[in-house]
Amino acid sequence: MAVLACIADDEMYRQWSAGLIQGQALGRRATPYGESGDVFHIRGDEASYYLLARRASGMDKTAPHRVNARANLYALKDLGVHCILGWGPGAAITHNITEGDLVILSDVIDQTHQRASTFFEDSPLGGLRQFPVFCEELRRRLAGTLQDMKLVYHTSGVAAVREGPRLETPAEVRMLSMIGAEIVTRTFLPEPFLARELQMGYAAVCYVTAYAEMGNRRQPFTGGGLFKDLDDPADADRRGGPAGALGRIAANLAIGLAELNLETYAPAASQATHIAQYNLPDDWREWFEHR
Repeated sequence: MAVLACIADDEMYRQWSAGLIQGQALGRRATPYGESGDVFHIRGDEASYYLLARRASGMDKTAPHRVNARANLYALKDLGVHCILGWGPGAAITHNITEGDLVILSDVIDQTHQRASTFFEDSPLGGLRQFPVFCEELRRRLAGTLQDMKLVYHTSGVAAVREGPRLETPAEVRMLSMIGAEIVTRTFLPEPFLARELQMGYAAVCYVTAYAEMGNRRQPFTGGGLFKDLDDPADADRRGGPAGALGRIAANLAIGLAELNLETYAPAASQATHIAQYNLPDDWREWFEHR
């Protein structure tokens, strides 16, 4: 069993195929919500963690709203996970964030409308406060990990999560800027909401792959590919290979979390009021009988 799991997209497959991340492939997990993404158990000398793929890669990659987030989060809870690191790409809107930076998300603006965002459509267990959206303890430890690794990162950032799969129009980016978004992405949601329902901590790191359309005047959109290659050797010195650092970040975070006191870990009590009010059983799997 591992305390930490990391949920990531197709860069995970690239690192696994290249041998940069090594461990045991557990395959997909069966859940009441269908199959999860592929799960890998990564074991280190001091700690271990799970790695879960949101989507397949290449031409098998589905649209963001087709990701089975409920199956993914259920599978991780079933594996005994307590803390989740969400990892994914985004585009910078504000001028203080640039390509190659890592941003520890502090809040989100949910602009999705096709994603199942709760386990409990037919019971009150999904009625939870979303403040703070992300686990503060996990965010603090994550910042310390990135600092120790000397990576370029921001300790906070507000992400607007759009439905996708298309990218945003210039007018939409201007709108997002006016309502306080600093990054735009199609990743992450509804993972933190689902994690809270299952009493797991969740923090997210967005790695900035591009500037949003009209969002940053330092490098206007040129009409080329969607994203520049963050692993381009010609730019490796400045960027420090942030997308390639996923395995090292997760491993170092897992080492720090090995001594986490789960009895006092705040997310573990997110359903405490409902547990007392409705006399819920100790086995969280039984909560789904009335979902």
